[in-house]
This record gives sequence, C-alpha cells and structure tokens, in this order.
Amino acid sequence: MSLLVRYTLKSSDSHKAQTVAMNALVEGLKFEGIAGLQYSCFSTEDPLHFVGILEFPDDTVKQAFLDSASFAEYKETVGPTFANPPQTSDITAIASTRD
Repeated sequence: MSLLVRYTLKSSDSHKAQTVAMNALVEGLKFEGIAGLQYSCFSTEDPLHFVGILEFPDDTVKQAFLDSASFAEYKETVGPTFANPPQTSDITAIASTRD
C-alpha cells in the first residue's frame, strides 16, 4: 500500500519552512520507529510544489502514521502555508531498486 501526496504552498516564501518541516517530520518518524513505514519527501522545480511518497504494509501502519506525534506537529507547523489540503492518490509499486 502506498500513497502519493502532492503539497501546494500558498507562497514560495514558505519553501524553506516546508523543507525544514519535512526534514523534522522524517526525523520524528524515525525516532518514533513505526515498523514498516517508509516516507520520502521531494521538492520539485516549482518552489510551490512538493511530493511525498508514503509506503506501508497495511492499514494498521498507515493509521499509526496518521496518529503519530510527528505527523500532528508537521500539520500544525505547515498546514497554514498550504494553498489547499494535500492531494493524495493511491499508488502501487511495480518495480524498485529498493528491494
């Protein structure tokens, strides 16, 4: 199970804050140690757009992410900088060099 998350900022002035917040989110998730969760964040050539890829083995791990303190802090920190709520799409892995 995986999700593609598209983030759009209101202003490019928030680019650095979003980058810092995404790094803090990932470090917090590593500290929380949610088994089976993988989360990767990417910036794009457009400073208003970021992409996240969440990978989890089941709904229990997905819910653990959604309930995590790190995710709550992230939402509180950068939520007001988004132009709209993050857009999510279910995605399915086909092939990867990670395996």
